[in-house]
Amino acid sequence: MILVLAATPIETELLRHQAGLLTPLADNPYGLFSGTTYRQSFLLAHGGIGASTMAMSLTRILGVHRPAAIVLIGCGGSYPGSGLAIGDLALAEREIWGDIGVTTADGFIPLEQLKLPQDKELTPLFRQDYHLDENLCRLARTALPTVRSGTFVTVNCCSGTPELSREFEHRCAGLCENMEGAAVAQVCDEFSVPLLELRGISNPTGTRDPAQWDIRAGAEAAQNGLLELLKNWPV
Repeated sequence: MILVLAATPIETELLRHQAGLLTPLADNPYGLFSGTTYRQSFLLAHGGIGASTMAMSLTRILGVHRPAAIVLIGCGGSYPGSGLAIGDLALAEREIWGDIGVTTADGFIPLEQLKLPQDKELTPLFRQDYHLDENLCRLARTALPTVRSGTFVTVNCCSGTPELSREFEHRCAGLCENMEGAAVAQVCDEFSVPLLELRGISNPTGTRDPAQWDIRAGAEAAQNGLLELLKNWPV
């Protein structure tokens, strides 16, 4: 069974409408629902906003359930050179932690390069980036011929200035940024669960101008992409 994961309920409204009445799982402390659309059964969960909240939620879920694959959907902010506009759909081939490290006068040093002591016998070694499942990415590109694919950048501090937006785009070679993707990729890697990530563009990065934001359009783009994907999901 597939687990569909989003940060917030606004990012699953279309899916829930399409699937009709979802069934809460019995004896379920994690807010999981089951549903079916296009004859494809799935679980649905809302993991919360931000990397730590999402990682905690998903870890709890995977301690009990082991889906065949996870599809993460939601909104994202596009970088200036991406060519992505509000309502466009993007697919993550790779997720990178964009702001975990040290900012110095000579530039940013990723945590991976800081040579901090880590003990792999106690905890998984920190990785700055994760490549998402190639087979699922191939399936998505076939089912969604207009989707743009590339690197997504996960941040704790979103780029609300043009300078920071350009820095993330240049340093990470990113299409868009979000606040949960790398955390989900890290947990999926630990549990060996294939991950696919689709995001609809809700805003350009580098600005907080509300006139340039449309969260609902971004959320609907991601869900429409997911629904098209579920039509073509191999049984």
